[in-house]
Amino acid sequence: MRQSVKSDRHSEIVEQRTRKSATYRKTFARTLHQIDLALLVREMREDARLTQAELAKKVGTTQSVIARLEDAEYTGHSLTMLERIATSCGVALKLHAEKKPNLDREVELV
Repeated sequence: MRQSVKSDRHSEIVEQRTRKSATYRKTFARTLHQIDLALLVREMREDARLTQAELAKKVGTTQSVIARLEDAEYTGHSLTMLERIATSCGVALKLHAEKKPNLDREVELV
């Protein structure tokens, strides 16, 4: 019960700050993107049934680099490394660009 009250209060605070501050909105959105990238790396690795060390070996890096890429606070993801990880995990990676109203394009990365 306490957990949901705390969670509800947190949601209210985030909503209030998001309405009031463009900077907060931008920072919050950037944080969500970082979390998404970290989860993507972890999900690709786990779906391929690889440990961090095994994936690192396939990609040509170290386990600590893979751990860093799976950290939601990490901000240094590169497209090149994401492509190498996807290829090693047997995943097709696509890049989607969207700008309203005229641009909506997806490119498959091989």
